[in-house]
Amino acid sequence: MSIFENKVNVFWLRRDLRLDDNAGLYHALKGKYPVLPIFIFDTNILDRLENKTDRRVDFIHGEILNIQDHLVNKGFSLQVFLSTPEEAFRKILHQYKVAEVYTNTDYEPYATERDDIISALLKKHDVSFHSYKDHVLIEKNEVLKDDGKPYTVFTPYSKKWKTVLTDFHLKSYSTEKYFTNFIATAPHLIPSLKEIGFNETLPDFPAKNINEEIIEHYGNRRDYPGVPGTSRLGLHLRFGTLSIRRLAREAEKLSPGFLSDLIWRDFYQMIWWHC
Repeated sequence: MSIFENKVNVFWLRRDLRLDDNAGLYHALKGKYPVLPIFIFDTNILDRLENKTDRRVDFIHGEILNIQDHLVNKGFSLQVFLSTPEEAFRKILHQYKVAEVYTNTDYEPYATERDDIISALLKKHDVSFHSYKDHVLIEKNEVLKDDGKPYTVFTPYSKKWKTVLTDFHLKSYSTEKYFTNFIATAPHLIPSLKEIGFNETLPDFPAKNINEEIIEHYGNRRDYPGVPGTSRLGLHLRFGTLSIRRLAREAEKLSPGFLSDLIWRDFYQMIWWHC
């Protein structure tokens, strides 16, 4: 039995660690009910990591703390779990009267299997599960050959990708307008990195700011190891701390070569989906 009588929507952060220009969060906040944002330190993944000084875990933990600080300053809070996703959602369903769960699509095999399990669990409780495109600009079924099959060669894929891309794909989601739809609550405790079972690493992660000079000259400088010609934004795209739509808009203005690299990114993601 839920201890909260009023219905809530849940937004589940995964590889989209930001509050701005976030597709799933935007749709959650525009829904009928107040939004509980959550993050799960997934023990199915963490328990398999032998190196407990893992920079990925340290980076993710730091970004979660940044998001929490932003929410707390506005009177809201993340709720963070250290468990399997299934265990976390059983706790949430016990504590809250959940109407709908929102998230952004993660395309990796484990993530797909995980989401199927969570969707089935939620369905038993008459809770709907909504997943949105946020990690890529264009998904696998949006760029297909005339026979409906996926491309296996980049050049024709690239040409088709460019014809499919529209201004809508680059449009940002104005989440900030709806922040008042988060559940107002006292801060929930965030487990420390040590409590998660990991150690701190060197705090020298690449900045997430877009260096316009680097992007503008990207096509000419990226192949020279002695020149700082790459953006170093891959980490932020991987974990969604930077919106790919924002980066694509900047790339379109400054450097066609950089936009081509984003196409490569979607191409390799598409190949992975269809394997």
